[in-house]
Amino acid sequence: MRVLHGTRRARFGLACVAAALVLNYILLTSAGPLVSLPAWPLVRLAQQLEPADPNLAATLHYLAATWGRLVWLVVGLGWAVCGLRARDLGLRWGGWKEALRATLALWAASEAILAAASAWRGGLEWNPLFHRLSPAAVAAGAVYYVFGVALFEEAFYRGLLVPQFFHFFRARFPGRAPALAVLVSQLFFALSHLPHYSLPFPVPVGLAVLWFTGVLLALMWLRTGNLLMAVGWHGLMDLPYHLTAAPAGWPEGVTYLVGLLLLAVWPRAAAWRAR
Repeated sequence: MRVLHGTRRARFGLACVAAALVLNYILLTSAGPLVSLPAWPLVRLAQQLEPADPNLAATLHYLAATWGRLVWLVVGLGWAVCGLRARDLGLRWGGWKEALRATLALWAASEAILAAASAWRGGLEWNPLFHRLSPAAVAAGAVYYVFGVALFEEAFYRGLLVPQFFHFFRARFPGRAPALAVLVSQLFFALSHLPHYSLPFPVPVGLAVLWFTGVLLALMWLRTGNLLMAVGWHGLMDLPYHLTAAPAGWPEGVTYLVGLLLLAVWPRAAAWRAR
């Protein structure tokens, strides 16, 4: 948990967290152009492409909204107002190579397991999404899930919230501050999915799954010291473009478990890689 001790307390303390959560809710539930305003050129591009490729256009609209939230909440509020630096949010750009290697390893292991499972079940077929979507739509989707959703949610729900709750709890419960910071902050990650809830579980179960997933992603960051590792794992869990067709829920479950394995063995894996 040494990562948290190297972060700075926000200029206005927990008031910054409260403001960020309120603004995030407003942006999540807003139907106007405010959310996507920082990425307006991308919105215009989507509008131009919509007649030729509606799927690509829809993905670009989603990406613009996600990048808009990143700018409003992380850059605008976190940096400009609350005085937080990139490293206070866990963004250590020097760790991108390590994160890329780990993400590619997770992807390769997940794809191999899914292909083997499909072959064992008697049918190895390409993911039907590749037949329905253009290559440009698939590429845009990959960018959206990894560098849109995953990057924003890790920077905000893990990078911004966890350290600020840590600084709040450290003054009151010094020995338990890291655990409390992770457990409490990820309640807000789970609750943020309510406006557009889409998990195939009853809401209480889905919220518990989301909370536990947020805790694991926070642990991936704190254990490795590299938030981009969590971005990669998160992006793979969301990514629907697996190579082979698989029953619903299998790709997410396999990627989840492979990431858990990496989380469990990380100190040894890092030591082996350093030899």
